[in-house]
Amino acid sequence: MSRLERYTRFVTNHRWAVLLAVVAATLAVAAGISRLRTDFNVENSLPANHPFVEIDRTIRKEFGGRKTVIVAIVPREGDVWNPAVLAIVREATLAALRLPGVIAQNVVSLAAPGVRYVEESGGSIKVDYLMRDVPKTPEEIQKLRARVEEDPQTKGMLVTPDQRAAILIVDFWEGPTIAELADRVQSLAVPFKDKPVDFYFAGEPMMALMDVAQSAYVAKSIPVTFLVIGLVLLISFRNLQGMFVPMLTAMLSTIWGLGLMGWTGVAIDSWNVAVPILVIAIASGHSAQMLKRYAEEVAKSHDNRAAVVESTVKMGPVMVAAGMTATLGFASLALFGVPSIANFGLSCAYGIASAVVLEMTFIPALRAILPAPKRMAPTDGPTQRLLASLEHGILRSRGRPVLIGTAVALGLALVGAARIHTFGSTRIYMPEDSVPRIHLEEIEKHFPGTVTLTILYEGEPASVKQVAVLQHMAALQAELEKNPLVLRTASLADLVKTLHKTFNPDAPVPYSIPNDQELVAQLMFLGESPAFERFTDRAQGKGLVMAYLRDDDSALVGPLVEHVQAWLAAHPPPAGTHVLVAGGAGPTILAVQEHTTYGKLVNMLVVLTAIYLVASIVLRSAASGLYVICPIVVSVVLLFGYLGWRGIRLDMGSSTVIAMAAGVGADYAIYFLYRLREERARRGSDAEALGTALQTSGRAVIFVATSIGAGFAVMGFSKFRGLNLFGTLMPLAMVMSCLAALSIMPVLVLRLRPKFVFGDTEESAPTRVSEKLAG
Repeated sequence: MSRLERYTRFVTNHRWAVLLAVVAATLAVAAGISRLRTDFNVENSLPANHPFVEIDRTIRKEFGGRKTVIVAIVPREGDVWNPAVLAIVREATLAALRLPGVIAQNVVSLAAPGVRYVEESGGSIKVDYLMRDVPKTPEEIQKLRARVEEDPQTKGMLVTPDQRAAILIVDFWEGPTIAELADRVQSLAVPFKDKPVDFYFAGEPMMALMDVAQSAYVAKSIPVTFLVIGLVLLISFRNLQGMFVPMLTAMLSTIWGLGLMGWTGVAIDSWNVAVPILVIAIASGHSAQMLKRYAEEVAKSHDNRAAVVESTVKMGPVMVAAGMTATLGFASLALFGVPSIANFGLSCAYGIASAVVLEMTFIPALRAILPAPKRMAPTDGPTQRLLASLEHGILRSRGRPVLIGTAVALGLALVGAARIHTFGSTRIYMPEDSVPRIHLEEIEKHFPGTVTLTILYEGEPASVKQVAVLQHMAALQAELEKNPLVLRTASLADLVKTLHKTFNPDAPVPYSIPNDQELVAQLMFLGESPAFERFTDRAQGKGLVMAYLRDDDSALVGPLVEHVQAWLAAHPPPAGTHVLVAGGAGPTILAVQEHTTYGKLVNMLVVLTAIYLVASIVLRSAASGLYVICPIVVSVVLLFGYLGWRGIRLDMGSSTVIAMAAGVGADYAIYFLYRLREERARRGSDAEALGTALQTSGRAVIFVATSIGAGFAVMGFSKFRGLNLFGTLMPLAMVMSCLAALSIMPVLVLRLRPKFVFGDTEESAPTRVSEKLAG
């Protein structure tokens, strides 16, 4: 008697004690659910070690910028230039300055204290608020408008070029959550809800609204997913146990997974919010495999307890192997370098590992108590016809139809994969009817520069007021503005240019950085104001150049950043000063796209390696792992082809789903190959072994793939792009993985005749066959 059999008999003999122990463990683990928290912080989704992210973090520590919100105040009729609208701008600006955590010097508007105008008065420079009081008369309004239009730094920035919107920029220090900031900023519009103006908001804090809405959608979808999977299992097994036991496993696994998340401090975020659906699907799939074997053993022995023992002994090792493979694959995401992805991987690993533990403890004990089902799954119908077609294709001409069909499919997939495009705007992940997208598009009708790129100059104290550094900044800005992606730029150099123009309007080029260092120092001394704090620190050793971009498409931002880096290499800054490129939303999104998209491909290789190693250990053959990963590789290539032919870009969303599919699809190959080896050892005929494996494990694989695919498909109706990809690509991956595991893999096994299946006999030579295959 093997150790596993002794263990299983112990569980069934002490079934009530085991059930009570699992219930107690469930209550203890489930207590962690009360400790769960949500965290939709954008920072957690960033690759911490990416140079752009590190630079952005350095800039934000000194100047802020991560939690910036652009507010557009748009009158429903006419333009901005009337007292009523200007009064609203002033009141909203003062309210913004009172918001907790606001960076006062980064508040920008017509009425912001940090926005000043300068004028020459009696040989000196006068610096005052741009709009200290609301102008009442047409002459006062015209004077204010002239001040805005004459200054290149404020023209088109405070009031949009079409004069239809006043811009208010609000920024916050680190601390409050993104969702809290979104609520705070939106509160600015509340006092004016009865006024003839509309407020629109854009910026990363506003994305929290979408994350919250997406989380609510997932929460509503979990019961639907549960119901769909249960219905598919009921149709497949045709008995209540066939539905009840897998769904109980799924429910308990989800509870354990969420509890472990709470106990280990893993927060719910925009990445792992859909983990319960994933766990429900995978856990029910493993349980269905075990249940199918149990039903076979009951039909043979008519002894319920003996069937529980026999099915657990036969299926236990392969279920543990399959579960371990998926667990390790998802847990490997913890090494990915992105906190949210690490949390996602750990959350999935918790749930899948819980399913394995429950299948080896709670479920055998429960089955030993429950009576054997009286009604078994049918052996005819569409499933039988599909299995018969697969068997015929595998045995005919040594599987030539399968090989040809697979080659054609892979060829078409490779052609499609060559058409794949990467990157693109993140806007497609925002539903068209979502508040963040509606507001963003309304703002961009008037002010398209909602994406930032920031560049930091660092040197000794007072270095940024050196003529050479200021001229270098100005030259960099001029180079940036040649790119059509850049709407406008801003820096300390612009303030000095304005001061020079005001103080020396008769100069050959008034709006410029003078070559006289003493004059520059005098200008900055006379014109110093809170406006300086937006672009330099108090020691004036750091200076910021800001560029406002028209789009966040990484395919455009990437070349712009590369061009800036090349320009800096050809035009190095003055000695003692170095330049960090680049921070801001644009480069940060580029960093996420690069790291996540290509990192996911690396992660896929890690998952395949883990699958190979686990399969090789369980089947005790280095070659076995290659057969297991073969159908996974086929399905992944087909998925890439699907992306190309459908025009779906390879980005952080699609690459994540494909990487997940690689881990989930491994189960089918492991289960089927394990059963094929078992039947080949029991029967001397390839055809009989294949037929039995298809009718048993193959049938279960189809049941499982159908139920998991149907569960995932619930997300396919979502308006959220990420969930929609999840609900579209995962069911497709389940179909491809299932068919590949039941077709191309057995063909290769029968042709190459590996020893781990056929044994070390004369039959195992690849050039021999043990029987004449139908031809």
